[in-house]
Amino acid sequence: MKKISYRLWVQMLLLIGITLGLLWVLQVVMLEQYYLYSQTRNIKQEGIALAKAYEEGMNEELLTEKAEELNLKFNAGVEIYSINGERVFGFSLMPMMMGRAVYKQEVFLEAAKGEAIVRQLKHNRLNSNILLVGIPIGEGPEIKGVMIVGAPLAAIKETKEIIKEQLFIITVILILISLLLTYYSSKAFTKPILKINEAAAKMAKGNLSVRVDVESSDELGMLSDTINNLSAQLQKIEQLRKDLIANVSHEFRTPLSLIKGYAETIRDVTGDMKEKRNSQLSIILEETDRLKSLVDDTLNLSQIQSEDFRPDMVPFDIFATVNSIMSRFAHMSEEKGITLDMQWDKASVVVLGDEPRIEQVIYNFVNNAFNHTASGGWIKISISTNEDNVKIEVSDNGHGIPSEELPYIWDRFYKASKDDKGKGLGLSIAKEIMEAHNSSYGVESIPEVGTTFWFTLLKA
Repeated sequence: MKKISYRLWVQMLLLIGITLGLLWVLQVVMLEQYYLYSQTRNIKQEGIALAKAYEEGMNEELLTEKAEELNLKFNAGVEIYSINGERVFGFSLMPMMMGRAVYKQEVFLEAAKGEAIVRQLKHNRLNSNILLVGIPIGEGPEIKGVMIVGAPLAAIKETKEIIKEQLFIITVILILISLLLTYYSSKAFTKPILKINEAAAKMAKGNLSVRVDVESSDELGMLSDTINNLSAQLQKIEQLRKDLIANVSHEFRTPLSLIKGYAETIRDVTGDMKEKRNSQLSIILEETDRLKSLVDDTLNLSQIQSEDFRPDMVPFDIFATVNSIMSRFAHMSEEKGITLDMQWDKASVVVLGDEPRIEQVIYNFVNNAFNHTASGGWIKISISTNEDNVKIEVSDNGHGIPSEELPYIWDRFYKASKDDKGKGLGLSIAKEIMEAHNSSYGVESIPEVGTTFWFTLLKA
């Protein structure tokens, strides 16, 4: 497996190699060709402009001035010949640079045909190259003459050797710098990665309390923060898992013990005693129903908390839902001597929500009220409306909830007291359903006075 530091080192050297390679090609291999191309292009452009100006009637004084400028820029000489070969103008601080007559004659004859011509020749006396540019004055049959611009080409062999020496030194220095930079940058880059990898390995082995200590504001810092947040969330999930197992085990222990105890009693003692046997069988059935209800509520809560859960949002009549719930509690109301009533401000209100789930919320609130209200008490379901929302409240005059208990009543398996008859899941299920509906919800309670649970729904 190739380390990141090795890959960084190779990539850095590759980048420097490409850069130096381009420098060598451009500054050494192609220097002479580029110089020749650049000089030829520039002299040709300047010469064509000067020939055009002469054709249009430029006087000799201004022509001399322009030729002098050309000489200063390129050390070039300018000669103008009529179409008959007669020299009508000449300017050069170094006449010998104009080249031999035979070459000028060739350039003159070619340019007289109507197109600019470029020739490069060897000047034997100066041991250097001369560039001759022939430019026709006029076009087609109206060619009046030829302008010849001659300029020496500088010898760049020595320049190339100097550049080679400099590039060699630069190459060595850049390679050394790249090695040092790569070493330290790879250390700085891979150190936090190794920390993150070590933390992830520990988390994979079950150590969820691990923290990554990477102080930076770049992507690695963001990744370390994500790992730390993941660790914190996994600790919470693990604690919830342990609590769930402990709570479920605790809730199952009592009914299972009762079922086992009464079943053994029926088998060994009261099997032939019809009255006692039936009483004990009733207890077994009640505890079995309690276990089934606990399992159903646990599965229900898990389903609601899953990412796949989406409430089926449809319009429905909230009054019809509340009336259905009240009819289901009518027998319990009569049996316990608790008054169950409904209060509303409109005859009918259509809300938007998942009706079976909302019914489950109201049912859990009402059932919770029955569990905490003594005989002779009352439970009231109130429905009020405003412009956008409907508020549903379930109130009772039971023994209430202490203020220090209120923050925890929505937690799974939480019970305010050992005498609480519920399973500690009803309010957790209600909370998840209301949050899935994006509903506001809450509870208000005063000990020995009563409790009110409430939530809101959008009007359809």
